[in-house]
Amino acid sequence: MKLSYKLAASIGAALLLTACSGNGDSSSSTSTESASSTSVNPEGQVVHYTAPTELATMDTTLITDNNSANYLGHVIEGLLRIDEEGDPVPAIAAEEGVISEDGLTYTYKLREDAVWSNGDPVTAHDFVYGIQKLVNPDTGASYSYLAETIINANEIMSGEKDANELGVTADGDYEITFNLTQPTPYFEFLLSFTAFFPQNQAFVEEQGEQYGTSSDAIIANGPFVLENWDGTGLTWDLVKNEDYYAADDVALDTINVQVIKETSTAVNLFEGGQVDNAHLTGEMVKQYTGDENVVVQKKARTAYLEFNWDNEYLKNAKLREALGLVINANDLVNTVLGDGSTEIGGFLPADFVTNPATGTDFAEEAGTFLSYDIQRAQELWEEAKTELGVDTLTLSLVGDDDEKNKKISQYVQGQVQNNLPGITLDLRNVPKKNRLALADSRDFDILQTGWGADFADAINFMDLLYSGSSYNEGGYTNTDFDALIDLAKTTNANDDEKRWNDLQQAHKVLTDDFAFIPLYQEAETQLRNPAVKGIILHPVGVEFDLSRASVED
Repeated sequence: MKLSYKLAASIGAALLLTACSGNGDSSSSTSTESASSTSVNPEGQVVHYTAPTELATMDTTLITDNNSANYLGHVIEGLLRIDEEGDPVPAIAAEEGVISEDGLTYTYKLREDAVWSNGDPVTAHDFVYGIQKLVNPDTGASYSYLAETIINANEIMSGEKDANELGVTADGDYEITFNLTQPTPYFEFLLSFTAFFPQNQAFVEEQGEQYGTSSDAIIANGPFVLENWDGTGLTWDLVKNEDYYAADDVALDTINVQVIKETSTAVNLFEGGQVDNAHLTGEMVKQYTGDENVVVQKKARTAYLEFNWDNEYLKNAKLREALGLVINANDLVNTVLGDGSTEIGGFLPADFVTNPATGTDFAEEAGTFLSYDIQRAQELWEEAKTELGVDTLTLSLVGDDDEKNKKISQYVQGQVQNNLPGITLDLRNVPKKNRLALADSRDFDILQTGWGADFADAINFMDLLYSGSSYNEGGYTNTDFDALIDLAKTTNANDDEKRWNDLQQAHKVLTDDFAFIPLYQEAETQLRNPAVKGIILHPVGVEFDLSRASVED
């Protein structure tokens, strides 16, 4: 399956400055000139940037949210990176890898001029150590499942084998080989993803449990070094890494970042020339319609509601369907959000991957399974009450505490309580770091969450609800769904058409189960300073790249 370039083109046409993403969370991109604007950077090559939420961690094996991954991608570099055309290309790897004809062996030579910011060379051993840590069950890495096709990975994750038996080997200091159990069409995309980045073993072990929890507990091998982050604060800096092997290509000296969750605050700072971007939502988007500094970035990201399947009431399919039918997607995206986000009919975003035989978009082929229908929702709720033996029901809805997500929570609450008499929806909007912890501990009834593509393949979304997935926070289980995912990963892994059909059928199982409630496909509207040039955006994985950006007066 290939990534659709329609999405990439829409991003390229709109780009003026940087982008920023929400959770939980992927191509092509470019930058354009704009009308005049006064630079807020008289002190030199400095960008003042606003982020929507805090950093959760800088440990490559523990990151689960896009915001943290976006900044980590500026600090640590992997074997490969995603280029402007959306393809994996060498980064710490010195050249393209050698892939065996059967697709089971990948070998890369590393560049010998890459060093960590403490002076240590970046070696193949750093990659072996990082990926062994990823699959080690003691780490508790949510992304460990991505390594499942590496030899012995599943046995290590289940505790049957030692991490040092993983099929990743260093052949000296500057060559690394990956041995797989089966062909994995998207494997090079994985090698460009943060979970597969290297870790300096001596430094990590010296830091112990503190590794990745502050700027003092992380070292860099990428274009920037992280500074002035205490692990919980709302500000941090990315400072040019003079030891980066391509430091001569990095123009920016500093990126000052501050978290601003209130739209009006960010806009006031932007208008006052104190920051280079501001996220717009709701009425603020309408106020700035036509402004020369407004840009819209469409993302390969689905926002949805996830159920806790331990809740005996939510096991009732009629209740789940009724909850979905009271969400007016058109009203949500146009009235509540108004930021360019669009309606979504299923689990996968539009313009993401296409049928290898027909070129049809996955989302288009899958169709829409829930349409706003209050009358039908109320009929189903009456039937569910009889089946459950209740007249009233209280459920918790857990979501992030930024302005946008609070508005969404309040909208969902209003739609449910106003249209399904007897149901009370208690809102719990908390900082993202706390929301991720509540999700991990399954401390919710309904979770307001989302997923941005990490790599350009439908399996990246479908894996989320596989029964054994660490991202299956609600505990959804369906043996038919699991069997289809297994087929797509094994028997049909090298047959594009059969694999596509497996994934489409698996999606139908999810929709027949009303296993989730789709909310919208995310887009982001920002005010951006056109004086900052050369930003690269990606719909998947690390979403923005400032490493070759510059400020022009």
